[in-house]
Amino acid sequence: MALIVLEGMRFHAFHGVHPEEQVLGGEYVVNVEVQTGIALAAKTDDIEFTPVNYETVYQICMAEMAQPKKLLETVVTNIIYRMKRQFSQMKSVKVQVRKLNPPIHAKMGPLTQTQKYPPISGRVEAAWVQDESSFVSSCPRCKTPFLCYADDTCWCKEIQNIHPATQETLKRQFGSTCLCQNCLKLYAG
Repeated sequence: MALIVLEGMRFHAFHGVHPEEQVLGGEYVVNVEVQTGIALAAKTDDIEFTPVNYETVYQICMAEMAQPKKLLETVVTNIIYRMKRQFSQMKSVKVQVRKLNPPIHAKMGPLTQTQKYPPISGRVEAAWVQDESSFVSSCPRCKTPFLCYADDTCWCKEIQNIHPATQETLKRQFGSTCLCQNCLKLYAG
């Protein structure tokens, strides 16, 4: 298994809960790590066959960083969601967003009537949030490993011709766990 990594993507963005962050913005560093197979891309030496194009990864991160959010947790989660919608062959993904020199407000006494937030009083090099998701599952029917994003980005949502009664039977038999593509095709009409 291979890793495709983009490290040190830098952005000026307006994430944060404090008004000055939303007006002045700050500097951010984003790191993305994807585990996937690269055999076909390596064999053909053709970008068309790469499972994860890092220029597209950069575009996803840039688009998400351009949308101001209060929490880095939201930014990280949104990047992972966009990655799942774009790349169907990821075995896992890890995203880290670092806010450089974040303002730290520390209470040093009661606020005056005109103060909404305490003055900036702390120095921190960076604050960061990282999340990762693994998408390799084992089919509950045949035990074959397969990729499952377990949400509306999953390939199984594209299979339309499974009767609702069959879907209900599969839910009772296997729970909310997805089946692999071969097993699911057995139930498609």
